[in-house]
Amino acid sequence: MNENERYTGKPEDPSRTKGSFDVIVIGGGIAGCSAAIAARRHGRSVLLIEKLTVLGGLATTGHITIYLPLDDGYGRQVIGGISEELLKLSTKYAYHGTDIRTWKEEGRRYECKFNGPAFSLALEELLVTEGVEILYDSLFVGGLMHGGICKGVFVENKSGRSLYAAKAVVDASGDADLFFRNGSRCIAAKNSLSIWFYATDSEGPADDGSCINQNRGGRDAPGIRLISMGRIDTKARKHIVNVPYYGDSAEDVDRFIKDSHSSLLSEMKRNPTLEPASLPGMADIRMARRIEGAYELSDRDANMHFDDNIAGTGDWRRPGPVYEIPYRTLFNDHLENVLCAGRCISVSGEAWEIIRCIPQASATGQAAGTAASQLIEEGTTVRNLDVRKLRSTLKADGVILDVNKENRWTGN
Repeated sequence: MNENERYTGKPEDPSRTKGSFDVIVIGGGIAGCSAAIAARRHGRSVLLIEKLTVLGGLATTGHITIYLPLDDGYGRQVIGGISEELLKLSTKYAYHGTDIRTWKEEGRRYECKFNGPAFSLALEELLVTEGVEILYDSLFVGGLMHGGICKGVFVENKSGRSLYAAKAVVDASGDADLFFRNGSRCIAAKNSLSIWFYATDSEGPADDGSCINQNRGGRDAPGIRLISMGRIDTKARKHIVNVPYYGDSAEDVDRFIKDSHSSLLSEMKRNPTLEPASLPGMADIRMARRIEGAYELSDRDANMHFDDNIAGTGDWRRPGPVYEIPYRTLFNDHLENVLCAGRCISVSGEAWEIIRCIPQASATGQAAGTAASQLIEEGTTVRNLDVRKLRSTLKADGVILDVNKENRWTGN
């Protein structure tokens, strides 16, 4: 061998611990970033494991670059804490001067478009400044289990397979991967085909009833437009099999990606003025797999109060309904030191459509990261955690709690 070569032998011994942390967060999307920030701010050593090369998940790599409202649609803010902090961070290095008010007086709700790459860089800068360790290009492949306790996680990357030890873990994978791979009962959701992409700002597709949705509200980067293409007409796209995409298997994700690409290519052939500038770096699947937790938040819980709520949210699709998110949606009784965050918490129906989005993912991430820190301090299990103390800590950290306690909803 010459000096520019080296021997590639066996992968690393998975029994050898490569690092040890108080809290390990699986997934560097918005939920995972929020969980990591929260745990670190409460004095814990934190490792964030991300399979891609940038942070933000669907919000950045998936091109879903719209920060939805933090209010109830009637001018009352119901989401705060790190979620509000990340909202402001999303425009720190691009789209300066974006108005982040709630426009109650104008009869419309606030939503903010942001530059995905700039947001991902701002997220990394924030986490590094806070002292969070980030491990990129590394795929979570399993947990080191001792009964119901996760002692660490295995990852695979260019070094082979490695083990990182942990005292508490937050599953922010978006798909409840740690829960699922360790026998927890999980539920998958149907998804319709969609793809979010940027196109050069030429003539663009005509408004002729196609599946193209030009996201004209807010701001896009100069010279390009953000376009979402969904509700695919399978009769016109003969190459697509009209069956649902569940997103919880390799086969379904592969088919989703290929069909979304094929549909876009068909649209380009039909409309030569459509010129993509950037495709998403991950499948734009809305909901994949979520846990069955100690409590399942559902549509019937709109405007209901829960004594153990750890965040609140309005319905970004319409004014009025407000949900309190119970702590019990973040865990089950199968895993004792693992919490869930983001779109894979225990939620069903239309409530799942709400909770899966960016502000809500951040809110549940902050709660999970804070709970993970407290879990270590108390030396207890997720079920036996002092929820009153957790709520007190979250409130001190800017989280808005008990949004339905006084039943202040003014809608019909």
